[in-house]
Amino acid sequence: MYWTYFDNEYFAYLGSALAYLALGIEAIMLAFHVTGILFAKLFMYRKPTNELQEELPGISILKPLVGADPNLQDNLETFFNIAYPKYELLICVHEEKDPAVKIVEPLMERYPHVDARLFLGGNNMKIGGNPKLNNLLPGYQAAKYDFVLISDSGIRTGKDDLSEMVSKMKPNVGMVHGLPFVTERKGFAAILDKVYFGGAHARMYITMNVVGIICVSGMSNLIRKSILDDAGGLQEFAKYISEDYYMGIACARRWTMVRVATVPSTIIAEPMTECFVLGLFVSWAISYLTSWDPIVCFMVHVIQWFILDYLQLKALQREPLNFSKVDYTLAWMYRECLTPFFFLEGLFSRTVRWRTGTFKLHWGGYLEEVR
Repeated sequence: MYWTYFDNEYFAYLGSALAYLALGIEAIMLAFHVTGILFAKLFMYRKPTNELQEELPGISILKPLVGADPNLQDNLETFFNIAYPKYELLICVHEEKDPAVKIVEPLMERYPHVDARLFLGGNNMKIGGNPKLNNLLPGYQAAKYDFVLISDSGIRTGKDDLSEMVSKMKPNVGMVHGLPFVTERKGFAAILDKVYFGGAHARMYITMNVVGIICVSGMSNLIRKSILDDAGGLQEFAKYISEDYYMGIACARRWTMVRVATVPSTIIAEPMTECFVLGLFVSWAISYLTSWDPIVCFMVHVIQWFILDYLQLKALQREPLNFSKVDYTLAWMYRECLTPFFFLEGLFSRTVRWRTGTFKLHWGGYLEEVR
């Protein structure tokens, strides 16, 4: 009888603790939603501040290219039209026969006033397993300026974007990074991209950076080259698959000496940030603590999440969306339903196909090429 009483009492406390934990996570994610929406409304899309130094610093823009997708020429051409007085454009293509070369060379001829150079064959240098950094090495070594902008091939820029990023580079700042978003394109894949980058990704990206947690995407980052050199240069980061994250860590260590949690912790935390997984947990918690119907609780949770994601997407987009609410609903449901399966696939998969090779991932973000 004693052990039966103990077990019942113990599991009652455990159940209550788990239920309150679920409600606590739900409250945190609601705060993430609200923070993302308010930040986009209040602080983004402001007019350029023009709070620049009297003498503008030179910028070395590094563009790693592999292959030639249909948008490459339009994206790349925006970097030849930047309204900034002193910059160089260092375009790195991993091999001479890459089709991107046929797009780059005509652009360089069309804009002879732009200080642009083309580097070929960087991928053969093999400073580490990361093919992007292997590709970038010749351009990085030739960079003339301390401010380096690493910008992926899929990025397009406005004329004033570089000036605005430089204006944020105060003496105590080591990196300025841009929130990834998606331009107007047609097709369901484009809608799915916009729903993800304007919803789930932006929510976490904005809020984590607002509260001081390092969250850096490698698509467009302005970095002090001296910091990277002090940390070991590109060679130090080429052993990682997520070099952008570790570059952010290096900058944070230089300025704030912040300790960063290890990557494996995301195995537990990340699923709890997904709508359906958290919804199941919260629905059980509410039904455990009260007499409410868990199905109704789950539906309320999903509808709330659906609306808040839409509001955040609208806050980031500003102008009207180029797709209907039905398209948004289909893309949102598709993404939310399949994400848990993609997470499990990534958790148990040992290799990943990236750019021109296949790689094995190890704990800590280390990368090993599989030949």
